[in-house]
Amino acid sequence: MDFIRILSSADKYADELTELYLGAFSENQRHTKEDFRHLLDTNKQFNCNAVLMNNQLIGFFHFWDFDDFLFLEHIAIEPPLRGHKLGEKVIKLVRSLAAKPLVIEVEQAENSVFGARRIEFYRRLGFEIVPFEYLQPPYRVGEDYIPLEMMSDDLEFASENFEKIKAKIYRQVYGIG
Repeated sequence: MDFIRILSSADKYADELTELYLGAFSENQRHTKEDFRHLLDTNKQFNCNAVLMNNQLIGFFHFWDFDDFLFLEHIAIEPPLRGHKLGEKVIKLVRSLAAKPLVIEVEQAENSVFGARRIEFYRRLGFEIVPFEYLQPPYRVGEDYIPLEMMSDDLEFASENFEKIKAKIYRQVYGIG
C-alpha cells in the first residue's frame, strides 16, 4: 500500500479520487465538487492523499495540518474493498507518521448505527471521545449544524484545547468566523 499526495486537481489520480469522495459522503458531510477541487489547487494546509495498491487507487484520506494538531477530515476505501481492514491500515500508518495529535469528527452513536460502529472502529485504533458538545458547521450556506462527536488520539491535548481546536476547524475548514 502506498500513499501519494495529490497537489492539484490536475494530478493523475485527482478525478478518480474526487468521484470516490463524492460517492462516499452525503452532501451535508462533504465539500462541493468545486470547493474540493479548489482546496486541492490552493490550500497548503489541506493534505489530500491517494491510497494506492499496485498503482490502482483503492482509497484516499485527507487532513488539515494545523500548528499543533492534524484534523483528519475524511477517509474512504473503494466500496468493493471495504471490510478488509484497509481503512484500519491507513489510519495506523497515518498515526505512525503524525508528529501531532489527530482529531476527527464522527456521527453520534445514538443518532446512527453507523456512528456507533465508527466510534468503536476509532476506539480500537486508540481514539477517544472528547467530552464536550460538538456541532459540525454546515458545508453549504443555509444548511444546519450537525451534532457530532469529536475524537482524538490524544484525549488530554484535545480536552485541554477543545475551544481552540474547534475554533480553528470552524474557521479554516468550514469558513466560519
